[in-house]
Amino acid sequence: MNYPIFLSIVNTIQSDVENKHIQTESFRTWQDNTIFATGLELNIKLEVSTHYLQKLSINFDWDQYREFKLANQLNGLDSHPLRGINELKQANTKPNIDVELMLSFKPNQCQPKFKEGKGNYRMDFASLWMDLITQRIQSDFGSQSNITRWHIEIEGDDSGKYLSNIQLISYFQFDLSKTLDMQDLKMFVKKSLKSLLVRSSRVIKISEAIIEQSINLAI
Repeated sequence: MNYPIFLSIVNTIQSDVENKHIQTESFRTWQDNTIFATGLELNIKLEVSTHYLQKLSINFDWDQYREFKLANQLNGLDSHPLRGINELKQANTKPNIDVELMLSFKPNQCQPKFKEGKGNYRMDFASLWMDLITQRIQSDFGSQSNITRWHIEIEGDDSGKYLSNIQLISYFQFDLSKTLDMQDLKMFVKKSLKSLLVRSSRVIKISEAIIEQSINLAI
């Protein structure tokens, strides 16, 4: 399956990331023809600049129906390979790009072992600062994302249960229906990427400060 519009989006993101001198851990596209979908996975390492977080992941999801809608909408795309497929005209799809923003935390750094700790105190401690981060994000950003949730995995050792994997995930949709041509689309993508990076930076600072303060109060 050919997705020239999404390829342009990917190239715009890659160029913008390079121009901003962002150090990526990985930058890869994927395609699944069984579900007529494609996407981009962008992973950015944070270990150098942060103490409690290790990676920022931004995933962009797309499909042939959105590609078709945008091909019919943008000026100058008369030769797009999907425009001649009549079956796609029946799809009731908006040209939105789905984005998943995921921050991965360092479990050991976020759950230190305290001398007076008993039972599942590390997991209980983490749940407290996770709640504080959620409240602060809701206060600062309101409803700017469709959903913001925590993904965790739990393991145990001789000292009790702890969180072995901690991720904060937010979901967005960027509406491309008002873009007029490929140049307009590229500008919109750059603006959207900037908003994601600004938000991520803010959430990272919030998380670092809250976890640091929580640890200092618990010692």
